[in-house]
Amino acid sequence: MGKFTFTSCVQWLVLCLLSMGTAWSQEAFEVSVNRNPVRVGEQVQLTFTLKNVSGRVDGPKIEGLKLLFGPSTSNSTSIYNGKRTSEVGYTYTYQVVSKTNVQVPAFEIQGTQSKLKSKPFVLRITARGDKPSGPSAGNLGNVACVIETSKRSVHIGEPLVVSFKIFNRANNLDVRKYNIPETPGFWKEEVEIPEPRWEPQVVAGQRYNVATVRKLVLFPQQTGTLTIDGFDLVGYMRTSFFNGQNVTAEANPVKIEVKPLPEPIPSDFIGAFGQLRVTPKQTGQACRTNDAITYDLTFSGQGNLKFIQEPSLTWPGEFEVFDPEVIDQIRVNAGGESGSRTFRYVVIPRAPGQYVLPVPTGVWFNTKVRDYANLNAAPLKLTVATNTSDDGGQVNYNSKTDVQVLNQDINFIHSEWNGPCLPRNRWDNRGQLAGGLLAIGPLALGLSFVARRRREEDEKNPLNVRKRRAKSAVRQELKEAKRHMDNAALFYPALGSGLEAYLMAKLQLNASQLTRSALSEALETYVPELKGKWNALLDDLDMARYAPGRVPAPDAMITEAERLVDATEKTWNA
Repeated sequence: MGKFTFTSCVQWLVLCLLSMGTAWSQEAFEVSVNRNPVRVGEQVQLTFTLKNVSGRVDGPKIEGLKLLFGPSTSNSTSIYNGKRTSEVGYTYTYQVVSKTNVQVPAFEIQGTQSKLKSKPFVLRITARGDKPSGPSAGNLGNVACVIETSKRSVHIGEPLVVSFKIFNRANNLDVRKYNIPETPGFWKEEVEIPEPRWEPQVVAGQRYNVATVRKLVLFPQQTGTLTIDGFDLVGYMRTSFFNGQNVTAEANPVKIEVKPLPEPIPSDFIGAFGQLRVTPKQTGQACRTNDAITYDLTFSGQGNLKFIQEPSLTWPGEFEVFDPEVIDQIRVNAGGESGSRTFRYVVIPRAPGQYVLPVPTGVWFNTKVRDYANLNAAPLKLTVATNTSDDGGQVNYNSKTDVQVLNQDINFIHSEWNGPCLPRNRWDNRGQLAGGLLAIGPLALGLSFVARRRREEDEKNPLNVRKRRAKSAVRQELKEAKRHMDNAALFYPALGSGLEAYLMAKLQLNASQLTRSALSEALETYVPELKGKWNALLDDLDMARYAPGRVPAPDAMITEAERLVDATEKTWNA
């Protein structure tokens, strides 16, 4: 065996240190984008990846991009042949607001020995009218938004059905938010559909889960090329039990070509319909003078029947006609809009004779044959006989302008009254009591009016009611938690659910939106000085699920929760 000298010892130590140094991989900092190029208004995700270095990257401001939310984090660690590597990614979602290319600069982060710097790159921006950068119709990717239309070319006033659908190949997608675009240039009617649910569908040989989230019937009100754009979504896809990532999708814009009606347009034009007819109906073919009859004019067919206005009719001068009652029986479904609109008149003939009841005339555009058509309705006849049962004798009306004074029945007020009544002095002595009693009615009416207005406001905006009642609700939750202070297994879940319900009510969020990142941002906005204390309390409640002995005692936590709720109510910046 060789002699172990001081020199060999030093060499051995140096060798060990070198081996330990090579056990860790080289540090690196990278910035990547999920797609390039992108269109104006689309969402894009930037991922900041730290390799073999600890740290955190906050979403930086980039000129031309608007930060929407983030980060979603992912991390991994591996050891292979004694070599350890770790990787942490922070993904932020931005929206493109620039119409020109965006320069993503180099970013720096402090490593263990020196600063690490990412490589700059250019994010290419294309206009909305250009060919979309996303998947084509035959390759929708894992998640896609699609706008489907029944027609792409219509005449002005001609309806089309538009469906907004979400295509999804992932089994663990949580759709957190989607935006239905406005439709400028269209009159819209919403089709009642069941609650959105996933249904299987095969597209280009690939199986998708498809959900229809909205369906509209649109009536174009102007000519030219109209664009339907802005249907997008934000979701969360879980990649493992602990990790996940935000996903976004945006539908390709749909262009609708709206053509004008053929010239010349008739002066008595009433609208464009797939089908239209008018049907008159009366309660009887004969009546007596001064008896009322009902006369209905029913417009039925396919199209926007709500656009039909009261027709202009010429009535006989011997008729007294009241303003019509409008009765709609209109259905909006996946096939469009159809049904009927009825104008119901109450008519009183004042003179006997043979009359012809008026029917409307006009021209409408038939969208099926692409041509104009006339309203055709056969007029109805009415025979009016003399009414011999009128009290007070027969009164003949030759026209609407012949007005006769039948009777004068005005009784004048007596200024001299000697009959029995309450003496004036007795009434004066009870003046205060009588005034108080008389004031009870108006006061009760005013209070009931205020209460009704408050109830109507609450029904219009239930979120504000929920926010206003959040404090009283959390008080009940805290009382419920106090009942279980001797049982940690029941106490911590009760306290946690109560505080969670309180924060959701204050922030007007639902359960799927209440994430720690969203909660932290909201607390920073409304109660920045209490953000740290809220996070600490929520962290203790999360820890209590797994290690109750390592968190403060129940009495300390309930005291801290009550103090935080009181402080939040006083400093809330709503």
